[in-house]
Amino acid sequence: MYRIVILFLVLVFVIGCSDKKEIKAPGVTDANSAADTIVRPDQELRDARISLYNGAVKTTDVKADYMEKYEKLDSTLAWKLDVYFYDSVGEQMSHLVADSGLVREQIQLIEVFGDVHVDSHDGTSLITRHLLWNSPKNRVETDSFVTFVQPGGDTLRGYGFEADKNLNHWKIKHQSSGVMQNTDGIIE
Repeated sequence: MYRIVILFLVLVFVIGCSDKKEIKAPGVTDANSAADTIVRPDQELRDARISLYNGAVKTTDVKADYMEKYEKLDSTLAWKLDVYFYDSVGEQMSHLVADSGLVREQIQLIEVFGDVHVDSHDGTSLITRHLLWNSPKNRVETDSFVTFVQPGGDTLRGYGFEADKNLNHWKIKHQSSGVMQNTDGIIE
């Protein structure tokens, strides 16, 4: 009798195991496996360059040591960035250097991270850890801590920053401190 009970339990266990359904990630069917749902770059580029245009006018050149381009996501990840911004007649207005960034070509956004340093053609500098460039709005902005240095040594620090791409019309949003002698261009 003891053997029959053990045989019965083993049989139930085997039948129970064979009816288990496989747990799959959302969107995964038998036709595609979980490995197929992993996002991989469409292109990997070394010593790469991307140019952004507003119509026929070039607005931005993005250079990077390494890029991964994801076409379907309209996203390009880049490392060791060197970015040049141009005015409406093609003159270089500012230069940005950052550790890494995200370029969204279709909506013309560039978000950069790490040691971010922006120099304007007039000698103005901005230093921060995070910065967003919104080309359609012609705005540079961040909520991070910033150091803003104007020609002549005027220096202002604070949290949150907003300016045009030339760093001419700007404001620091919170907890600003520093010494300013030239107040031209400050947004009230």
